Order: sequence, then C-alpha cells, then structure tokens
Amino acid sequence: MEYNKLNEKAKTSWMLARLITTVIISTLLGIGKWFFTYKLKASFFIKLDVHISVTIIVIIGLLLLNTFIYPAIEYAQWKYAITKDKIEFSEGIYSITTTIIPIVRVQHIKVNQGPINKIFNLADISIHTAGGSHKISNIDMKKAEEIGEFLKDKIREKVEGYDK
Repeated sequence: MEYNKLNEKAKTSWMLARLITTVIISTLLGIGKWFFTYKLKASFFIKLDVHISVTIIVIIGLLLLNTFIYPAIEYAQWKYAITKDKIEFSEGIYSITTTIIPIVRVQHIKVNQGPINKIFNLADISIHTAGGSHKISNIDMKKAEEIGEFLKDKIREKVEGYDK
C-alpha cells in the first residue's frame, strides 16, 4: 500500500498555531507573576518567587519546544492511505498510533478549514464512525475535497447497497 504524506505546509501551519498559543500562555504567566509579585505584594508569593520564575521558564521552554521542534517530528510520522475499502493513517510523536477505518463503518465526513489553514490553503478531514471521530490534518484543500468526494461516493454506495 502506498502512503501519502501531509502537505509540506503542515509544519508551518502547526508552528504558527502553536506560536500563537505559546505567546498567549507566556503573556498570561508573565501577567500573573507580575500581578502577584508587584500588585498584591503577597509575602507567601515573594518567598516562592525564584521557584515560580524557574517553573515559568521551564513551561515556556516546553512550549517553545512544542512550537518549533515537534511539528517537524510530527510531520515525519504522519502518513495516510485511502483505498476502496479502508482508510489508514499513522500519527504521533512519542508513540506512533495507526488507525484503520473500514469504509463500510464511515457514517459521515467533514472537510474543515480553520483560519490558519485557510492562509496555507490546507484543510482537515474529520471521519465519523459509530465508534467516534478521526481526523486527518493539514491536507491540501483540493486533495481534501477529492478525498471527501471519494468517501461520499463510497458512503452512498454503502447506503444504496443496504436498500437492495
């Protein structure tokens, strides 16, 4: 079976989304530290100031790692294949998860495009089954629409097969 990779722009999309999250969380941590240290002048907080500063630095460091290193690793792990009878994809950073969905189990699909993916002309495909929802992220918009149409046709065939 031949696997497809996600669009190369997926790494940039993930980095941008995570960078926004990193900036928001870092700002909130900084404001929180400033508020408790200088505004409230809480004595119990000032005694822990060094420990809290180190904790904030570690959190921001992990967020930066998640922002700039993990997308490349995640991209390298992601692969998917769609055949006439199944959808298979692998994902993960620390442990690789492979999901196989028989086409006959697919109930409906959605092609989603958020604001960041819109910038890069990417889309996510959500595949819904009775057992839950699965997502293939950051596929080229045109390819996502083609996959969506292919799966809709397969679902239609399945439904028509039940009617007979």
